[in-house]
Formats: sequence, structure tokens, C-alpha cells
Amino acid sequence: MIHSQTTMNHDMPMPSHPMPDDMCSMNMLFTWDWNNSCVVFKWWHVKSFSGFLISMVVIVLISAGYELVKGWVANWERNSLATLTASTSNTNSTQQRKFKTQRGVLYGFQVFYSFFLMLVFMTYNGWYMIAVAVGAGLGNYFWAGLESTSRTLSCH
Repeated sequence: MIHSQTTMNHDMPMPSHPMPDDMCSMNMLFTWDWNNSCVVFKWWHVKSFSGFLISMVVIVLISAGYELVKGWVANWERNSLATLTASTSNTNSTQQRKFKTQRGVLYGFQVFYSFFLMLVFMTYNGWYMIAVAVGAGLGNYFWAGLESTSRTLSCH
């Protein structure tokens, strides 16, 4: 019985085709290349340097906005709890249900928002990652309360 040995060459050259203008480059490895990248959505396609700069500013603002929302929700929760604690009427259980429902909706919104920022981070683009971090830092500087909170970052 004769066996022929063949080896498979996985380094076969692939024909090089230029990427169409409407295609986003998807990176699964860390990169600094911003050209022809998409940020979360296909319509957020970065094709020019000015588009890149605008995208960076928008990502910083979105990330800072998350910190604003977080601070606003913490203030709302603190004020609502103070009002709820001070109330001793029979409608307290109704107010508690209303508070828990509102708190749940606001928490869900925060989780959704943080996951969106996580998707921006998962472009694996160093520039977009820096924009998320800068926005988070600026947002924390401007909108975080002076007292410490037990909440930590959800996804960024």
C-alpha cells in the first residue's frame, strides 16, 4: 500500500481586490488605522480625516454624556429615596413600586448606553478607545458628585 504525502499550504496567495468604498474595514486586532472604519453602524463610516476628527469629538461627547446620565440618575435616586423615606402615608407601597419601576427603566437605559460605548471600544481602534476614555474622564470631572458612589463603571 503506497501512501502519498501531501501538505496543505494555508498561505495561498489571495487575489487582491480593492475594497469598495461602501465597505467598512473590520479589525479583530488592535489598530491605529482609522481610514475606512465604521463606528458601530454602517452609516457611521469614516472615510476622511475630517470625518475622523468629527467622529473623535462625537465619541468624546457620547462618552461624557454617559457620565452625565449616570450623575443625573444618582441624584434622582438619592432625592427620590429621601422623599420616599420621609413619606409615611398609606400610598407608600404604590410610591415604592413606582420608584422601583422608574429606577429599573433608568438602570436599563444606563446599561444600554454603556454597552453602546463597549461596542465603540470593540472596534479595536486605539483612537476610538482613547476618545471613550477621554470622554469618560471629562464627564466624570464635570458631572460626578463629590461624594463617592457605590456604582462602578458598567462597560467602559
